[in-house]
Amino acid sequence: MWLLSTDRAELRYFSRNFDADGGYAILSHTWEGSEQTFQHVRAIGERCRLAGTNPRDDPELSPKIRECCILAERYGYDWAWVDSCCIDKSSSSELSEALNSMYRWYSDAEVCYAYLADVPDGCVLDAPNSPFRKSRWHTRGWTLQELIAPAFLVFLSQEWHELGDRGSLANLLQQITRIPALIFTRETRPADYSVAVRMHWASRRKTAREEDEAYCLMGLFGVSLPTNYGEGEKAFLRLQYEIMRNIPDTSIFAFGYKVPHSELDQQGFALKPDPRARLTSRSQCLLAFSPRQFNIEASYTPERGANIRGAQPGGDQIADTSPFGAVELPRISVTSNEVELRLPVVDIDGISVAVLLCEDADGHLGLLLTRDPRAIDSTRPRYYTGIESRRSDSGPGNRVRLATLGRDLNHLRFNGKRIEAKWRTIYIVPSPPEWLSPGSTNAQLTINCTSGSPFRLPHWLVSRFVALQFRVWEDIRTPEFVRMTIMRTRRAERIWLDLGQCQRDTGAPPRHWSKVTISHESNYMRHTTVSQSHTCSEHHIDSWPAWSKDFGDADRTVRLSFTPCKRSPETTRVVHIELFGRVYAEMLLEANVSFPSPDGRHKGMQLVQT
Repeated sequence: MWLLSTDRAELRYFSRNFDADGGYAILSHTWEGSEQTFQHVRAIGERCRLAGTNPRDDPELSPKIRECCILAERYGYDWAWVDSCCIDKSSSSELSEALNSMYRWYSDAEVCYAYLADVPDGCVLDAPNSPFRKSRWHTRGWTLQELIAPAFLVFLSQEWHELGDRGSLANLLQQITRIPALIFTRETRPADYSVAVRMHWASRRKTAREEDEAYCLMGLFGVSLPTNYGEGEKAFLRLQYEIMRNIPDTSIFAFGYKVPHSELDQQGFALKPDPRARLTSRSQCLLAFSPRQFNIEASYTPERGANIRGAQPGGDQIADTSPFGAVELPRISVTSNEVELRLPVVDIDGISVAVLLCEDADGHLGLLLTRDPRAIDSTRPRYYTGIESRRSDSGPGNRVRLATLGRDLNHLRFNGKRIEAKWRTIYIVPSPPEWLSPGSTNAQLTINCTSGSPFRLPHWLVSRFVALQFRVWEDIRTPEFVRMTIMRTRRAERIWLDLGQCQRDTGAPPRHWSKVTISHESNYMRHTTVSQSHTCSEHHIDSWPAWSKDFGDADRTVRLSFTPCKRSPETTRVVHIELFGRVYAEMLLEANVSFPSPDGRHKGMQLVQT
């Protein structure tokens, strides 16, 4: 562990963190642009050593590092740790060790200084919409463990003045972060809460790197992972596998769209079990691809009231005699290509329901399952998760994953009917195959595969839609027509991009045409109702000013632009897309993604992630 001497800001290595006499202070902060690295600080230290000056006073040293050292020294600490410069990130082994040790390093620190660069002196912390409430520090992934792990944490303003400590601000922090105040006063610990509850704490936080969604949670669950930047969302899958191996808590499966236990037709929709179901979506798999999916604070029923805290509705504890025919506990086993679960299961109305033995504020939760008809081994019943739903008002359906089964474990109900589940061993597909992963989207598109194609859709544009959690695929109707479907399950967002060649002028070269149709939960359309035809006066590209046209409204606007392909300018048009409007602006900001104008592409116009 590298530490900074607080009197000189010089780096020194300790093989064990407790070897630093007097302990150390540790800094929590959000990165602002280019932070000073290990190599920068070492270089400043070496230059000052030769010049006989103090590196802490050097004008090239980061003010953040300097002020942290000054503050720590003022309160009697000889050593301080700052993540930006106390990890040699040029060493992959050192970086991996640091990421796996970070929760313990924050826990072992004598004090943690949480520097809030966007909160001024004099801030009324609990005022509505105060800078403290809105601080970026509360929204970052890594600061979650930095908030929870230290024994003593002090919040500092942008001027490095004390705002208050975590214990005295526990109730306000609970309002801001949705984490129980008891955590901040150390009356409870993270292990006292279910997996789903802890994931829920992280569900609204953001990280600069996709892999950090997993790495920043290792300490919160007490697990370790080899780090591998470049693996993308596979890191979060690996985190869940490691959690399943160490924590027998089925609330890890409690996320997604949920229906009540009353009759579904009274709620305006029906479930549609499909005996010929195929794996076509990540939503059919057991494991989540991001902590953002954990929308439910579910507690683990077998240990409710003992070690696990969380959403705990009223009702009796589990009786000595099980309502499922035998007294057992759920079991989770990871196999080569499935997750083996031992759970109470019932088949009703053509649907299999696994009782997760988890509960939220509405009652016990059931996981809806679809049997895989293509499973080769009949002795191992294999399932996908979720059932497609249909709205009676012709509105958008959802893939329903969970159902509320009522509050009484001895009298569970589904779709208005009493159910009696029995213990069974089932096998569930944990994650999608490679061809369903977001990274394989471009590899599946054929629109760019031939030089004679009338249209080309750049891969970088497709990748940005994927970063917005859209799926992109093509439906080629004829050699002269392609429909691109761009779909985001959340809010039932859909963009249909039609690309075609008009042959109506006999004897003349075909004319390129295009149009966009936008659908969402408030204006839902099924793909079969969207016409494949076009209006020549509206949709011919060469009739648009600058070959550009807007489609949509103030909430959602898609701007299509076209340019001649450099390889075949006479016959091929290159598609460019921009997104505008309130709803799309929120998506872009949340994902830190932008769609530059055609003229702005060479400038690398995109949001800066820090």
